Amino acid sequence: MSEPTPILELRGITKTFGDKVANEDISLSFLPGRVHAIVGENGAGKTTLVNMISGNLQPDLGTIFFEGAEATVENPNRADELGIGMVHQHFKLVPSLTVAANIFLGKELTTGMGRLDQKGMQSKVRELAERFGLAIDPDDRVEDLSVGERQRVEILKALSHDTRLLILDEPTAVLTPAEAGELFIVVRQLAERGCAIVFISHKLGEVLAIADDISVIRDGRVVGTQPAAGLTQTDIATMMVGRDVLLRIKHTPADPRDEVLSVEDLSAVDARGIIALKGVSLSIRRGEVVGIAGVEGNGQSELTSAIAGMIDVPRGTIRISGTDVTRATVAKRREIGLAYVPEDRHEEGAGPGLSIAENIAATKLRAPLVRFGWLSLAKMRELSQKLIAMFDVRGATPTTKIGELSGGNMQKVIIAREFTSDPELLVISQPTRGVDVGAMEFVHNSIVAARDRGAGVLLVSADLGEVMSLSDRLLVMFRGEFIAEFTQDNMSETAVGLAMAGTRPTPEALAEAVAEHARVADELGLDTSAVSLVDASAESATVTESVRVAAPEFDTSAISIRDSREPRGQFFASFASRAFESAKQPVIAVLVALVIGVFVILAIGKNPFEAYVALFTSGWRESFGISNIVATFIPLAVISAATIVSFRAGFFNIGAEGQLYFGAFFGAIAGVASNGLPPFTVMLIVMVVGSLAGAAWGLLPGWLFAYWRVNIIVTTLLLSEVAKLVTRYLVTGPFKDPTAGYEASEKLPEGVQFTMFSPEYGIGPDLILALLAAVGIALLLGRTRWGLKVKQLGEMSRFAQYTGVSVKAMSIQVMMLSGAVAGFTGALLVLGPNGDRFIQAFSPGYGFLAITVALLARLNPWASLVAALFYATMMAGSTGLQEIDVPFPVVNVLQGIIIIAITATFVWNRKKKRVAVPASVVTERGAA
Repeated sequence: MSEPTPILELRGITKTFGDKVANEDISLSFLPGRVHAIVGENGAGKTTLVNMISGNLQPDLGTIFFEGAEATVENPNRADELGIGMVHQHFKLVPSLTVAANIFLGKELTTGMGRLDQKGMQSKVRELAERFGLAIDPDDRVEDLSVGERQRVEILKALSHDTRLLILDEPTAVLTPAEAGELFIVVRQLAERGCAIVFISHKLGEVLAIADDISVIRDGRVVGTQPAAGLTQTDIATMMVGRDVLLRIKHTPADPRDEVLSVEDLSAVDARGIIALKGVSLSIRRGEVVGIAGVEGNGQSELTSAIAGMIDVPRGTIRISGTDVTRATVAKRREIGLAYVPEDRHEEGAGPGLSIAENIAATKLRAPLVRFGWLSLAKMRELSQKLIAMFDVRGATPTTKIGELSGGNMQKVIIAREFTSDPELLVISQPTRGVDVGAMEFVHNSIVAARDRGAGVLLVSADLGEVMSLSDRLLVMFRGEFIAEFTQDNMSETAVGLAMAGTRPTPEALAEAVAEHARVADELGLDTSAVSLVDASAESATVTESVRVAAPEFDTSAISIRDSREPRGQFFASFASRAFESAKQPVIAVLVALVIGVFVILAIGKNPFEAYVALFTSGWRESFGISNIVATFIPLAVISAATIVSFRAGFFNIGAEGQLYFGAFFGAIAGVASNGLPPFTVMLIVMVVGSLAGAAWGLLPGWLFAYWRVNIIVTTLLLSEVAKLVTRYLVTGPFKDPTAGYEASEKLPEGVQFTMFSPEYGIGPDLILALLAAVGIALLLGRTRWGLKVKQLGEMSRFAQYTGVSVKAMSIQVMMLSGAVAGFTGALLVLGPNGDRFIQAFSPGYGFLAITVALLARLNPWASLVAALFYATMMAGSTGLQEIDVPFPVVNVLQGIIIIAITATFVWNRKKKRVAVPASVVTERGAA
């Protein structure tokens, strides 16, 4: 008998993302009537592969054949036409719509008059439900359905268009064991009708229960395809990792002592404002692991977030080590002894844009890493290097950005940071989500080691086998309440599964569940003595001593941190490499602008080479030109540093111009009012008052954002214009100098102006002060505890709050400092050689030019000095251009093109950073 024609065949499929090869030369066949499982470690390439099958991505190389004919699946609509359906792990349903409306969303049936055919869609849904054995009422609203029923809606939606190939991506992630069994019966029925099923799951017991064929993908390549019959979980795991592993640890007895966590009558709401916790009470003692099982979305996330201080609670009490922390900050809870591994590592547990060393130090900002507020970069590197080795974070160095790691390796860094903080209470949510099979044993042993060291552990996991094997006591949460509690003596998959579905495990209910499980197994043709849907016992895998991962010791005193420095040659090579990488985009942006400028200059009939020589060299040929360069460099160097402070925190402060104006005006007025005091004292008053005025004008948008979440771009831009209007009113009214002949204040007292060291070249104290201010900002941002907190805030996620940073206080501090530095710049201009009073037209737009300088420097305060000098050279060179009859506006054109180019690269980088998080989450969860 000949082999049936594959419904879908992949030949030589390859897909790359930049330098990363996600899929390489993959060839697979999916036959009608068979369930084909695809398994692999996190990041192995499974999700990329099914996204190409479903039309969400396109292969770079290779061919797709559908029912024997070559096909191009250019988009999901084309996949629908071919008969390819996909059920995503995270439901894509509209809760407020009915079942029928969701199933036909985007392809609604209509009557001859163009009206929606409601009855026709309902009838079609009933027909589909009956045909595939998926009982559902088409009139029910999705928001009223259980998770299992929503899964049926997703499947019916995928089957509503003559589906020949159905992709199930982690279909049981949100199902109870009983619901998973029902789903498997449906899957088997679909296969019997001739449908090909592609099944993706990290639960190897489920894979063996449902699959006919199993393909293992490792590092983007298929390492083997075998019939499921005769394989064990250990066989599959060994193929996935390339070595023998232990899938489940053997539970060892606990030695619980005094209470470390007490939760009483706790209530909380979720992000939608719906009650998620209903009067929950919980107690954990030192030396025990208390697990929480339940279908995701039943309040577990809100419970761990409330304990960690990430959300406010309207009612209840939380005590850690006897201290009431119900209203305490995250920092206070960490100080008492809390360590927290959150469910969402990308948006909460880590700062993807920060290095591994910075991520590890984020919750350890004390001696020896910090002394007197200053960071020890050498000791940060030393600690992170030790933890990278201890926790086997692969392909990483202390300077590697944590966002560049795979999901599993990122999880290892978070676990390393939290487990080595010597916690009294360790709260862990989804500890092995996205962690490869080879690392699971290490994580599990780490949890047991923390318990045995004396920490109280609260463990939340969607992996029922994991939470059952690790927990000394197990609580089951259903709709925001604990409905059952188990110990190792009475814990069983059947009983826990019943409780997860909301049924208390009475003897009668247990007997009924056992009978139902036997029925499901019989329909699936399973030998229940050989495999269960969720294997909670220790898998009898052979683990050789050379590869077995031992439980780590977390005695933090053993992690000695000495002052280690890289060899000088290696340090400079690393520095040069980072500098080149950082400068690459700005240099390209400038070159692009100059190339475009060539065509502009040619269009007006001039020689581009002569124009550029004049633009970049004429200012340096004479003392007058150098003086102009210095005069422009001073404000750009300082105010760009002010801009970098706010931009580093993720705040787009567009109001530096207004803060500059207020600093110049109020500094000048304070100087005039101080007439009679020694000149040096008056100069200090001008600079201090100017800084305070700028700080006050920066405080306002910072406060509005911190307490009212008012957009900082809008407020700073608005306040910048207000500042210029206010100063114009004041210098044409109450503070007008009638002798000036233009909009200006009175002159400063005699002698209150910087004395130039070299008047010919414009070099004086203002240049020294400008350089000191810029260097001070660079050191503050790069070498202090406060600067690291600014970077954490700049991740634009919940990471700063998670590490204990007061987001409100830091928001206000950042905007005040940014405004103060801008105001200080205004004071320098008043005291400079071209100042001696406030002049309304004193700024050619320094505040806005500084934004471009900051972006050109990639928000690096050291590089901003070079960028400021480049801009100052261009502006001074405009005179040389005019001498060869090239109009001055050409300089404005070049500046405008540079602004557009560098801003575009900055926005592109920010967009990639924000998009990469959900993309990586999808890859991780879909491919785990």
